[in-house]
Amino acid sequence: MRMKRQQGVALLMSLVILLVLSLLAISGMQGSIMQERMASAQLDGFMALEVAETALGEVEDKLDGMSDLDGFGSSAGLYESDSGPDPYDNTTWETDASAAATSVDGITPRYFVEHMGTVVLDEEGQLPRDQGQYGENDQVKMDYVRIVVMAAGPSGQSRRLIESYYVFKPSGLEGVGEGG
Repeated sequence: MRMKRQQGVALLMSLVILLVLSLLAISGMQGSIMQERMASAQLDGFMALEVAETALGEVEDKLDGMSDLDGFGSSAGLYESDSGPDPYDNTTWETDASAAATSVDGITPRYFVEHMGTVVLDEEGQLPRDQGQYGENDQVKMDYVRIVVMAAGPSGQSRRLIESYYVFKPSGLEGVGEGG
C-alpha cells in the first residue's frame, strides 16, 4: 500500500515541475515577441529617417536650382518668414501646407521651406559654404531658409521629422560643374 502512495506523489511532483517549466517557456516567448516588436519599430524608424534625409538633399538641390524667390508665399510648401506651419500638427502633412518629395521604397516624404531672410558673408564667413563656387571671393549675399521634412515609416506607425537651416544663393550654382 505504501508503494502506491509514493508513486502518486512522484506523479504530482512531476506535474508541478512540468507546470513551472511551461510557465518559464511562455514567459520567454513573450519576451522574444516584445523584442521582435521593438526591433521592427526601430527598423521602421530608421527607414523613415533615411527617406527624410534623402528628401532633405532633394529640397536643397531644388533651392540651389531656383532662379529667384518668387515661389515663396505662393507655392505649396514654400513660405515667407514667420509664416511656416506647425510641424507637429498632423494637418501640415496631410494638406497643401506641405509639398511631396520623390517617393523612396514606397514612402513619400513631405516638406515645407520657410524663407528666413538674407545674410552677407565675407570670405571669413562662418557658414559652411565655399564662396568660390559662386564665382565670388569677397562678400556674398546669401538667402537662408528653414527646411522641415517628415517621412513616415513603412508601417505608418513611426514618423521622423528633420529640421535644417540651409544657406544658398538663387541661380548661384548655374554652370558650376559643367565642362566649359
